[in-house]
Amino acid sequence: MQTEVIALSELQRTKVWEGWLSSEILAHYFGDLAGRYRSRQRRLTWLILIFSSGAAATLLSDWLPQSWGVIKPILALLTAAISLLLVVEENGQRRVDCSDLYFQWSRLASDYEALWDDMYSEDAPARLRTLDDRAAVLSQRGTTMPTRKRLLVKWQDYVEERHRVQTTA
Repeated sequence: MQTEVIALSELQRTKVWEGWLSSEILAHYFGDLAGRYRSRQRRLTWLILIFSSGAAATLLSDWLPQSWGVIKPILALLTAAISLLLVVEENGQRRVDCSDLYFQWSRLASDYEALWDDMYSEDAPARLRTLDDRAAVLSQRGTTMPTRKRLLVKWQDYVEERHRVQTTA
């Protein structure tokens, strides 16, 4: 008795391949965003520290002419403005969210890759449905983040080039 080989259809195989690539692209994208939010948070925090320092105001006022006595209130206003910006932008929370999205997309890419390597298994269609459902949930979670098209294109180019090299080697 011959057993029937269950495989994914051509359309399903295409979905696996595209899901794998797009998951990798989005993992890199959100990882990059997380790093950018962390860097921005750090820069703004340092600016607050510098501008709020009484020593900085004193140092600057000693070096500047008397007519520049307005520098102290300007530093105070800058400190308040940057502090407000930190609260409004929520860079710390965005970094955490992007880091989690990076992790989840990265795992999803690995799972699509595993399915790609095992697309003739009996449970392949069910696994594909599960992966597509996970991708939909992650896509919804990612809508709270800004879309930076240039950054997305950068990672798309990177992943596509990486896979071209792997598939032609």
